[in-house]
Amino acid sequence: MLISVGSKLLIHELPSILDGSARSKAQVQDDSKATLAPKITPEESWMSFTDEATVLHNKVRAFAGWPGTRAKVSVHDPRSGQHNIIELKIITTRVYQNNKIEGGEADDVFFTQGSLVFPCGRGTALEVLEIQLPGKKVVNATAFWNGLRGQKLKKL
Repeated sequence: MLISVGSKLLIHELPSILDGSARSKAQVQDDSKATLAPKITPEESWMSFTDEATVLHNKVRAFAGWPGTRAKVSVHDPRSGQHNIIELKIITTRVYQNNKIEGGEADDVFFTQGSLVFPCGRGTALEVLEIQLPGKKVVNATAFWNGLRGQKLKKL
């Protein structure tokens, strides 16, 4: 929609820009109202699951591309008792709409209908649809969950 409106406005105003008559319409910027946005750093891309799911979903959308949104999770093997901490790049998400979060501990991540569900702050939950491990290709949540082979996933 903006491309359509903007291109029509540009075509309408381009002659006045080229002949210099647009200067009479121009307004001087009030520098006292100008703000600077700080440069985004990779440290800002870490997810904290204490935030609400909507906030985290918007963060994933905002940080898409560079630097991406990252989270650390713990993979527990119930057979051996070992656990490893891994770093995930969260690619796509949506807010979990089901009011009831399935049983388990508050830190347990569960899989349902093609997505990993991470419990978040204020009783909300975030569905993660695509994930990327460091140095690997992006995979959907189903492929990632199948790759765990019975191991449990916990948020940190």
